[in-house]
Amino acid sequence: MSKNRQLKTVSLFTSGVITTISITLVLFLLGLTILLGFTGKGLATYFKENMGISIELTGNMNEDAVAKTKKKIEAIPYVKSVTYISKEEVKKQLLSDLGGDPEEVLGYDPSRSYFDVFIKSEYVNSDSLKKVEASFKDFNLSKGFSFNEEDLAEANNTISKVGSVLLILAIILIVISFTLIRNTIQLNIYSKRFLINTMRLVGATNAFIRRPFITSTVLSGILAAIIANGAITGVVYYFVKEYPELISIVHQNELLIVYGLVLLLGILLTALATISAVNRYLRMTTNKLYHI
Repeated sequence: MSKNRQLKTVSLFTSGVITTISITLVLFLLGLTILLGFTGKGLATYFKENMGISIELTGNMNEDAVAKTKKKIEAIPYVKSVTYISKEEVKKQLLSDLGGDPEEVLGYDPSRSYFDVFIKSEYVNSDSLKKVEASFKDFNLSKGFSFNEEDLAEANNTISKVGSVLLILAIILIVISFTLIRNTIQLNIYSKRFLINTMRLVGATNAFIRRPFITSTVLSGILAAIIANGAITGVVYYFVKEYPELISIVHQNELLIVYGLVLLLGILLTALATISAVNRYLRMTTNKLYHI
C-alpha cells in the first residue's frame, strides 16, 4: 500500500471516529434528558412521599398501645408508612446534636415521642393535608401535627417547573444536535464535493448520490447510539448503587424505551443531517465548488 493511500485510510478512519464520538455525546445528552422526563413522575412521587408529617404524642405510650395505634394509622388509605420515634431516641439524638444534656443546655427537656407519618404522593397537597390533619384528631393522641406548608407549595411548584424545563431542554438539544451532526458530516463530505458534482454531471440521480453517504453516517449513528446507551446504563447503575432507593423510580421498561428512542434518534438525526449536507453540494454549480 502506498504512503498516500495509507494517509487517506488513516484520515478517513480518524474522520469516522470523530463523527461517531460527536454523535455519541449528543445522543448521550438527549438520552439522559428523555430518561429524566420518564422518571420525573417517579422522582416527584419519591420526594412527596418522603416529606414526613410529625404527630407529637400527648404522653408516654406502652409498646402495645404504640403497636395498635401504628396499625390503625397504617390502615388509613392515604397513609404510605408510619415510623414511631420514642422519647428516648429523640433525647439520644439531642444529646448528640447539642453535645450535652438538653435539659442543662436549653433549660428544659424538649424530648417527645411521636409518629412520623408518610402520606401517599397524590394526597401531598395543602388541601388534602388539612383533611388528613382533621382525621388524626379522632385518635386523641396528638399534641401537635406539623408539616411545612411553604416547603410543600415550593416542592409542588418546583416539580411543575422541572417538567417544563425538561421539555424545552429536549427541544433545544434536538435542534443543537441536528446542527452539530450536520456540520460534522458536512466537513466529512467536503473532500468529496467534486465526486458528487461529477456523479451529478454524468446523470446520477440525487437519491443515488445520497445513498452511500446516508448508509455510512446511519451506521455511525447506530454505533453511536449503542455507545450512548451503554454510557446511560453506566450512569443509571452508578446512581442506583449510590442511592438504592432510586431503584423504585427507574423502571426497566422505561429504560428500554429510552434505549429505543436513542437508537431511533441516532438513525433519524444522522440520516436527515446527511441529506441536508449532501443537498448543499448538489445545489452548487461546478465553479462555486472551487470557492468554498
